[in-house]
Amino acid sequence: MAERTLTPLAGWRIVAEPGAIDVAPWPDGAEVVRISADDAFVIGGAQPDLADPHAIVTPEHGFAGVVLDADALSRLAECHVEWQLPEGRPALAQGQIAGVPGKLVLREDGSALLLVACAAAHELAERVGLT
Repeated sequence: MAERTLTPLAGWRIVAEPGAIDVAPWPDGAEVVRISADDAFVIGGAQPDLADPHAIVTPEHGFAGVVLDADALSRLAECHVEWQLPEGRPALAQGQIAGVPGKLVLREDGSALLLVACAAAHELAERVGLT
């Protein structure tokens, strides 16, 4: 995995009614990470417009990420993840990765987006061999 780098990501943090997140018209080219029913991280794109008048929509610069192909994801899981990855895809998996809190956005094609707080990115990169 030495050819991959955790890179700071810019996007939008959304806290809103789950139904408003379910039907939101996301910006073209954006990737939506549904952290919980009422919380999403929208990577890239213009500021989203939600139907929830009480929605909190704020710039988010607190995550770093890297896309892992299926082979790199398998190696990461085998060596650095002590919990079972979900079988179904797409899915969001959260837990300790090499002892650092992280998220894996598991994609239908077998790849994954590895997300970690920017403050912990250097530590995770060292532990799993990311440059």
